[in-house]
Amino acid sequence: MECMPTPQPPWTDHADAAPPVAATASRGLGRRVVLRAAGLGAAGVLIGAGLSTDSVARGGRNLLSRADWGAYASREPFPDCNSHFTLERMIGTRFPRMSWFSTWGVSWPGTGGEQAAAGGYDVLIAWQPTTDGRTPIRFTDLVAGRHDEYLERFYTRAANHPGKVVVRFAHEPNGTGYPWSVDFRGTTGKCVESTDEYVAGWRYVVDFYRRLLPRLPRRNISFCWCITTRDRGTATAEQYFPGNDVVDVLAMDVYNGYGGYWASPRSLLAAPYARLTALGGDQPIWITELGCREPSKTENSGVRPDKSKSKAQWMQQLFDLTDYPRIEAVYFFHAERAHDWRLNSSPEALAVCRSALAGRYR
Repeated sequence: MECMPTPQPPWTDHADAAPPVAATASRGLGRRVVLRAAGLGAAGVLIGAGLSTDSVARGGRNLLSRADWGAYASREPFPDCNSHFTLERMIGTRFPRMSWFSTWGVSWPGTGGEQAAAGGYDVLIAWQPTTDGRTPIRFTDLVAGRHDEYLERFYTRAANHPGKVVVRFAHEPNGTGYPWSVDFRGTTGKCVESTDEYVAGWRYVVDFYRRLLPRLPRRNISFCWCITTRDRGTATAEQYFPGNDVVDVLAMDVYNGYGGYWASPRSLLAAPYARLTALGGDQPIWITELGCREPSKTENSGVRPDKSKSKAQWMQQLFDLTDYPRIEAVYFFHAERAHDWRLNSSPEALAVCRSALAGRYR
């Protein structure tokens, strides 16, 4: 995998799509999150503190105009974020939201973190509970306080980042590609043996942050719970849900084209969107990883071309969506793995993305 300074195993259901990422904080979490967080009482932490109101009342417009757009550009933030800057130049816009992957072997990236701070970027961090990309953090140890020193170090450094930090902790638990899933198919051991352990660990990392807040320089950290588009193991996504009181953002990772399967953006989003909205909160919904395979060529996975499909048309359909009004942010997964998820996987796909996004952020 690519975002870590140590080699990473292929832990993911979309094996090319999930290096250890970090999180892009959102300019569009919306006022309702701040209002909701303000009611948390004496623990009283605005976990969504400082988030702006620019995504309120966006209903009725298409996704392109109402959503905020960010990106993971392989291989940021390690060793640096130059790939993100290259993507910006290619599309002709600034992506003010960086998406990263990071394990617990790293408190905060060095050069990449400095570049993000200097450029005024918010970050979305896929915070993966392994020490080195291979050794899982046992959630029973986490709840027992055995990783408190690391948590304090991470939160302190994140709070020193001048932008927003959204922590996407233990993402895609309803898949089978990560050791924090009870149905993990790897051989390196698991973080959890039950969904109850997952929920307890998730709540612990948020509660620890809330307790630490009086000692931090700013309240810029919020928390994102993220699922994959369909359950792949014995436990459902809902069984992993830690509760609306500890989740600021609900999210899904969306990929079109695995194994030649193809679905329109509308139909691909329908089921996970319905499940997230049914959880009872009013949080914004984000797409924290978005990719579409390139059907004009043979992929690294061996999937053959399908001339009846068009990634450029699929991307345009995505931008034109007027459904799903709670989707407030979308992060491209700009990387080539078993499938080519890059925005420039073909000249036609690049042209659509440039036409839609060029000049949007400056």
